[in-house]
Amino acid sequence: MKIPSPFIPLRVSTSGLEHTVEIVGRKYVFGADAMISSIVTQGKEILAGPMRIVSQEDGEAAIFDEAYPENESESFIQSRSDEEAVICGCKQTQRFIVDFCNTVHFDGNIDIDFKLMTKGHTVAQVFGMSGIKPLRYKLDYLWLEIPLKKELFTLYHMFPNSSMIADNGKVYTEHTTSTSGAIPRESVALPFRPLLWLGNEELGIGFFAENNRYWQNSDEKKAIEIIQKEKETVLRIRLLDSHPSSWKGDFEKGAGLYTPIDFHFGFHVTPVKPFPENPYLHRALHLDCGTKIKGNYMDYLSCENRFDLLKEKGVTTLILHEKWNKSQNWFSLSEYTANQLKYIVDECHKRDIKVMPYFGYELSAMSPVWSDIHDKVLTKYSNGRLDGGWWRVPFQRDYCVCYNSDYADYFVEGIKKIMDEYNIDGVYLDGSARPTFCSNTEHGCGWYDENGALHGSYSIKAIRRLFQKLHKVVKERGGHINVHTFAAVNFTALPYIDQNWFGENLQFDLMKGSSKDVDLDYFRAEYSGRNMGVPVEFIVYENRPLWQFENALAMSLLHGILPRPNHIGHPLEVMSKVWDIIEKFPVEKSEWMPYWKNNAKTSNPKIKVSYYKYTDVSGDASLLVFISNVSPEEISSVKVQLEEEISYIKDLTSNTTISELSFDIKGHDYKMLFIK
Repeated sequence: MKIPSPFIPLRVSTSGLEHTVEIVGRKYVFGADAMISSIVTQGKEILAGPMRIVSQEDGEAAIFDEAYPENESESFIQSRSDEEAVICGCKQTQRFIVDFCNTVHFDGNIDIDFKLMTKGHTVAQVFGMSGIKPLRYKLDYLWLEIPLKKELFTLYHMFPNSSMIADNGKVYTEHTTSTSGAIPRESVALPFRPLLWLGNEELGIGFFAENNRYWQNSDEKKAIEIIQKEKETVLRIRLLDSHPSSWKGDFEKGAGLYTPIDFHFGFHVTPVKPFPENPYLHRALHLDCGTKIKGNYMDYLSCENRFDLLKEKGVTTLILHEKWNKSQNWFSLSEYTANQLKYIVDECHKRDIKVMPYFGYELSAMSPVWSDIHDKVLTKYSNGRLDGGWWRVPFQRDYCVCYNSDYADYFVEGIKKIMDEYNIDGVYLDGSARPTFCSNTEHGCGWYDENGALHGSYSIKAIRRLFQKLHKVVKERGGHINVHTFAAVNFTALPYIDQNWFGENLQFDLMKGSSKDVDLDYFRAEYSGRNMGVPVEFIVYENRPLWQFENALAMSLLHGILPRPNHIGHPLEVMSKVWDIIEKFPVEKSEWMPYWKNNAKTSNPKIKVSYYKYTDVSGDASLLVFISNVSPEEISSVKVQLEEEISYIKDLTSNTTISELSFDIKGHDYKMLFIK
């Protein structure tokens, strides 16, 4: 396997009882028992101590035997290569054994197989040469705890959305933006979540598990805890809150009666790869998303010299939404679709504009292969109902696929074929990184509990494999992978994504004219991109005058991202000017100083300031400053004070020179300034 840029072969070393694995931007240390004892990312140690197992056996706290002989470890390197290292180890108490198998991938992903079993008897005991102390093999609970440095962990993201319950009984109710935000100051609990990330604006750690098979929680709303201690924040994974239900029979005979239990989960430390020096990767127009056009794209773009208009406004990438393809998401194109795509690509390439068409997470009933494959590849709930069913024109219904099926190969090979035949420049993927909850046993999803009830799983590993394969295909052809996901940051797939497009869930509130201030904690956790390692663009659905493109621009600029225009008219006019402003400033050679990091002061706390700071060889500094009102109300006579000494100010929004940092700002509006 060829390791894709920016990753390099794994470096694995052993010192004493520890094994160290180094990945681009990160370093993991595994202790004598093969549990993770240290994680360094962005040059910072993020663990407050080694990961640990907390358990109780027959009413007593479990004590693990950690008296390792000198230079002899219970962990070992099972195998190593440029692509992955497998590190195994074990721990034991008086009654039980835990075996670990950690697979560390070159992109930083860690898959963990965690096996629990009874200790059993030695050969001497079996043959009666050594006495056997009577034991009751009763396990009261078993938890995994990850102690994190408290000062580094202020933000969270979870998928799917959920409420949280605090120790004091307070309920953090589920709402539109509760997927991400500030970690509560008190300890909280939440249900099993397949994706949970904790971190800050620069780094973090993500926990993932495809299902909660064999988990045993006394309260399903408290399967995972975030525990606030004086000097550490502890992520507690409550694997077992009681004696395993599958371990039946006399506790004293458990050594022979009870079979091993295995749990599967993992971690991915962020950022998953180095963040680009210039995160504004392209000047993209997304045609026909939110703001719909009549007719087909070929006729629309040919009318009124719109291809030339795209070039004039500085567009470098045209993203075609779902309507470009008659049979949504299928890869064998109709005659009309093929002619339309070829024409649009040819016209755009004449003007040095790249083209990226839409592909998504659904299979259409209009597809010629529907009857042959739909039972095998679609997502199903445990009651047999299909997921999705989007209606669109030409009249058809589209249902969600599961990438843990043969559809993943259709997907990759189909995109490869279209890139080769039509010379497209990459793909825009809708929802493909969002884990589906699937119980379709025909392709291996779903599992049965002891009572025969069917449960589903989230296709996290299958999606990761899909993006690995897709990345290879697209990058070999010089293409770009742009992904939209609804309220889900799948950090396990991010190493193979060039750019994310987030924010659709916010539009439900914003389009109605929200009277609330923008939730900045939510924005920093989910939309800044730097803490994950992948740039972000913001999705905007206008509903003028309640919510306008300029309002979204105000919030985006503040977080170092941009909104993506979705119409050739007004939004593109606005973005064309902003693109020009940003392109003229040496962003790639500048330091990003966001409002949570700089020392700028404002006369009103709802006015926030972020900026890029460029220092030339003579030591003179220039600033590209973004000032935003995060509230919906106009604020008059705003005064801003920067820590730098100012000699020149130009208001780039009005193209005028001003003498001081004092002005009025409308609700959810912004200023762009150039300052010497």
